Amino acid sequence: MEEILKLVESYGLSLVLLLGCFYALYKFFWFSVREVKATFTKRHDIMADKMEEVKKELGEVKQKLNTILEFIKK
Repeated sequence: MEEILKLVESYGLSLVLLLGCFYALYKFFWFSVREVKATFTKRHDIMADKMEEVKKELGEVKQKLNTILEFIKK
């Protein structure tokens, strides 16, 4: 606490407040980056699971269409 008071005394209140604001913005920036990454990762995993389901259904549809095509050819 004494160090902070010495900084205020030697550099002035405005400089110390400016440095505090920069520190707060720095912390907020990295917090935001981590949260966006976590949210994106969750969303990506959900979409990957849904895409696997779609691929599975398309495979089944493709198989049925091939069967119908074979009957038409005969």
